[in-house]
Amino acid sequence: MRGGDLVSVVLGVDLATGDARVLAVDAETGAHLAERSTALPTVSTAGTREQPAVYAEAVFAMIAAITDALGSRASDIAALSITGTSGTVVPADLLGRPVGNALLYNDPRGSEELSALAAAGLGVRPSGALARAAWMHAHTPAPLYLFTPDVVAAALAGTVLASDTSHALKSGIDAVTATWDATALDVLGLPASTLPALVAPARAIGVVSASVAPSLGLPQGVLIVSGMTDGSTAQLATGAVRPGDTVGVLGTTLVLKAASRTMLTDGASGIYSHVAPDGTFWAGGASNTGAGVLRHGVTAGLDVREADRAAVALGASPVVAYPLAGRGERFPVVDAAFDGFAVDLSGVPHVGTDPVVRFRSVLEGVAFVERLGIERLQALAGPGTGHHHLGGGASGSVVWNTIRASALGRPVVVPGNRSSAFGAAMLAAAGLPGETFQGVIDRLASPGRFVEPDPQLVAALEDRYAVFTEMLAVRV
Repeated sequence: MRGGDLVSVVLGVDLATGDARVLAVDAETGAHLAERSTALPTVSTAGTREQPAVYAEAVFAMIAAITDALGSRASDIAALSITGTSGTVVPADLLGRPVGNALLYNDPRGSEELSALAAAGLGVRPSGALARAAWMHAHTPAPLYLFTPDVVAAALAGTVLASDTSHALKSGIDAVTATWDATALDVLGLPASTLPALVAPARAIGVVSASVAPSLGLPQGVLIVSGMTDGSTAQLATGAVRPGDTVGVLGTTLVLKAASRTMLTDGASGIYSHVAPDGTFWAGGASNTGAGVLRHGVTAGLDVREADRAAVALGASPVVAYPLAGRGERFPVVDAAFDGFAVDLSGVPHVGTDPVVRFRSVLEGVAFVERLGIERLQALAGPGTGHHHLGGGASGSVVWNTIRASALGRPVVVPGNRSSAFGAAMLAAAGLPGETFQGVIDRLASPGRFVEPDPQLVAALEDRYAVFTEMLAVRV
């Protein structure tokens, strides 16, 4: 909102898998005014993946720190929007307060419920989150099943607000009409009353309550604007939202998307379409590969800068990998039993203890997954006419970006703004009175810079990609 000399400040709240952050942004220029982050713990036992649902507490502490850092500009905060991981479900009471741990997007519970949906002919839409909610309802029932942004929004507003269609997409919804699938709910025995209302992204859905605002240093009347998943907000931050554009959002996991005028869906490849605030479609999928793999095995604890230098000195890896930290993959292949692979250039399984080789093979392997995902998206949408953008925190790595461009064999765009928190702030700005979604994109999305392929790497990575696809055909 811009009136006279007043320029609004908007907040982007990002609830990632391993951490949370809040970013304050000038809604006119896109300048980053203040930022805070904190770790989010996870709990893994016997193959499960849970997280203590401390999202509201973490966000409240960060907002208070942000408003303190902003000083007098805190009074200009006009709106906020929240982004989170896709498919994570939180059991909650009728006020939206968590009553148990969240089941993360990669928690395997709900597999039998997914099989029931498939047997009923309802397996086309992604429904993993709905299956997890149904599993909880059968084993540890709660009054409500929400997504992580819903929990924070409810704590801010003092009541449960509508959930956006982006976070609910993997619950088998119809994202165009913003409705739950009544047949799927009936198959799962999940009452509609346990689920939130749905609304499109970038819509004002409530305000921070008058009782909560003062304790956080917020002015009265701060709008809460419906968000999108972290992969989508990272896409928005890059500006890759025009039909033909593609984006690879590299954080803990890898999210790949293509902007399209038509809805693209392919259950066999894990491809689904988010509906953007302007009614276009952002098709793609989320892989379990990503920078999070580097926290495990022989690469755990490596100094990234030293590892980058060593990886450059090594050159193309003698090992070809599909790097996964655990069992199961969602895109560009769908296989709950797939645990990746590492082979030498002749396809023989490789078990090595050299951390630099492992590090380099992960960098290249993630790039190969990215290429395969783009190829599968373009097989549905047709050849892309736009640019491939790199988003997410790990896209700050110059070494990795060069490898990604070289694996694709073409230049890629690294935007100035590529974080999910910034994309959430853009959605908050789009929800302000008098704003338009396109206007916010034109004003805040940065053009970025091109990263060229390394001519000496392109041929070597092409050979390794051939090994990668051959091994994948055998394993999946």
